[in-house]
Amino acid sequence: TITITPVVHCEPCGGQGAKKGAKKGAKRKTCRTCRGTGQAMFKMGGFHVQQPCPECSGEGSSISSKDKCSACQGRGRVRERKTVPIDIPAGCDSGMRVKISDMGDVPADGHGPAGDLYVKVRVLPSKTFRRKGSDIYYDLQVPLTTAILGGTLRVPTVDGDVEVNIKPGVQPGDELRLRTKGVRKVNSTGRGDQYLNLNVKLPTELTSKQRELVEQLDAELTGKPRSDPAKESTESTESTDGSEQGTKEKDGFFSRIKKDFENFKKHDDK
Repeated sequence: TITITPVVHCEPCGGQGAKKGAKKGAKRKTCRTCRGTGQAMFKMGGFHVQQPCPECSGEGSSISSKDKCSACQGRGRVRERKTVPIDIPAGCDSGMRVKISDMGDVPADGHGPAGDLYVKVRVLPSKTFRRKGSDIYYDLQVPLTTAILGGTLRVPTVDGDVEVNIKPGVQPGDELRLRTKGVRKVNSTGRGDQYLNLNVKLPTELTSKQRELVEQLDAELTGKPRSDPAKESTESTESTDGSEQGTKEKDGFFSRIKKDFENFKKHDDK
């Protein structure tokens, strides 16, 4: 609802401007000073200045002071405070106008119907979503383990939370689309889409166990031997005989890494 103060007909005088009990036939007459224009010309220092007529207050007509309605001062019009309900259509965006019939001002003269009221809409920005037309956008934080192994994440929409499947190996900046999860289109049954911008969330601190798992994964993916402090110490003591220790890949190494990451993910979800 909104509160407005439109110009309406004065109820005590019925819009005539004459008070109750005034002599029969009392009515507004064309102002003799401005001849109905509502403007009077004055001469000031050699210049002609146009101002509202002081006799009729710029209205172009007047009624005798003894017959004036005290509620409207003889104007026949007053401003009235009203509370008006507004039906905002689904999908309405900033800059759109909503029309409310017969809630505008009444004519300055005569007894014609009131005009229409137009309400300009300004939509407050959301703290959760970004909107472009009928589509909305949401930044989804994806845990590192979910980005690697895949999984499901709960995502807010305008209709409530939904479960979204994340495929293994998603990259930062990837985009997912949820069809018909956007804003309803005005005067239509169609809806826009919701787009998810994936941001992979990297841990800022790692335990020694977590760091070991990441190093094992790095060694597996890049093919480089994983650094082992104990091994490096042994190699330094045996460097005199020129022998070098190499690293050997174990059977099922990647399967063990994946299993460790799944356990780490379960612990992270808890």
